[in-house]
Amino acid sequence: MTACGGEHSASQFKFRTDGLTPNQRDRQEYAIDTDINNDELWIPYGEGAFQACSFNVTSGGFANILRLPPGTKLNPHYHVGIVHGYTIQGQWGYLEHPWRATAGTYIYEPPGEMHTLVSDGEEDMIAFFHLQGGLVYVDNVTDGNMVGYDDGFTLLEIARDHYKKNGLDISKIDAMIR
Repeated sequence: MTACGGEHSASQFKFRTDGLTPNQRDRQEYAIDTDINNDELWIPYGEGAFQACSFNVTSGGFANILRLPPGTKLNPHYHVGIVHGYTIQGQWGYLEHPWRATAGTYIYEPPGEMHTLVSDGEEDMIAFFHLQGGLVYVDNVTDGNMVGYDDGFTLLEIARDHYKKNGLDISKIDAMIR
């Protein structure tokens, strides 16, 4: 699989914006309704999909619910910030570590490690992730050559495109920008 989504290769690294003026950005609390049973809300991402929860335009971080079918392996990646995760369904882990997350498992990842996520259970892996910065996709954990990059800005672009293409209310995506 190419860097999740594959649309953002190393050669496309560029300045990105949320497209909003400062007075359009809401800084208040908000609540969104995710629905893991609603196929319309799943935004394609590589071999899997995500439902958006938050886009941080200060740090480039984001929060989402990631769904991967069994047997899916993401490109190895490096986190530039802290990651918090909570497994809702299925089983997953990193090839570089012996532990496996199952429904109810919380994970904490410090920045700076490269690892390869694999969904290796019998059902779709569904997990909530909150990243405090972007992630750099690499060719492998030994060489670490950058092959892609995603952050709150690139995922915002992917989410907006999906909502536009499917006639969904894009204001629901924009309401997640902080």
